[in-house]
Amino acid sequence: MTRSTFYSLIVSVTILAGQTTFAQADEKMINETMDGSVSTIDGYVPSMSVTKDGKTAYFSKGTYEKPLYGVFSKKELIYHVYRAEKVNGEWTNVTQLEVCPKHYSAKHPTVTADGSRLFFASNMKGSYGKYDIYVADIAADGTPGVSKNLGPKVNTKEDELYPSIYNETLLFFASEGRDGYGGLDLYASQVVKNTLTTSVNLGAHINSNSDDYAIQLSPEKKMGFVVSNRGFNNTVSQYTVAYGRSSNRDQYNDVADGDTGLQTVMNDDTNEYAGASFQDEE
Repeated sequence: MTRSTFYSLIVSVTILAGQTTFAQADEKMINETMDGSVSTIDGYVPSMSVTKDGKTAYFSKGTYEKPLYGVFSKKELIYHVYRAEKVNGEWTNVTQLEVCPKHYSAKHPTVTADGSRLFFASNMKGSYGKYDIYVADIAADGTPGVSKNLGPKVNTKEDELYPSIYNETLLFFASEGRDGYGGLDLYASQVVKNTLTTSVNLGAHINSNSDDYAIQLSPEKKMGFVVSNRGFNNTVSQYTVAYGRSSNRDQYNDVADGDTGLQTVMNDDTNEYAGASFQDEE
């Protein structure tokens, strides 16, 4: 999947200013999400997800809104998913997508290369816990279909965040709901049509005892890039991990001895797929 420039080596800190009107915010919203960043409110903010043809991008942003209940309650931070179109070389036509009910949040969208599916995290009613990973089909006119929960093979009673699609079928995401190495760990699941495999932890070569948010693989360079706050004073930075293509088989192998998580999920063609919550009705 083609994306905008991924993440700077040391992700710069961005402090969110006051809210602006939607009309004034279009350019500002897009500029803030072109590259990954760090916010004092949002924590790590992933870059925009862009379709292969480079014409459509998806991103999320939080705004403070009145809660559903409590007239005198403080405003709550609610996240929305937006779509932008590239016209004459400029990103414009920013549209808020209705992928979850009002007063719930949806964030961290990632789109397949052909633009047909959008994965995102949401805390909408019906989730297994806090934030779950959902998927929605995108119609030819850009309208999202019904959001479908990916089910217990991916989601837990805790947070699942930062989904990212690699090579059309490999879903990476961060989870803190499983026994891992500490904080958010990176996992992967193969998604084929309307089925998916049980999630696999990517192992100690990629995960740490801190929060590990996202990974991007670069086969031509035989390396990947992990975004994590394992740095000094929990600084969010990009870390390089290496993996190579086997000389005997058309496979990717994590170079760290004993780390088989990434190798397994990328190479195993014998996984038994089972339907999940998002399986289409016949």
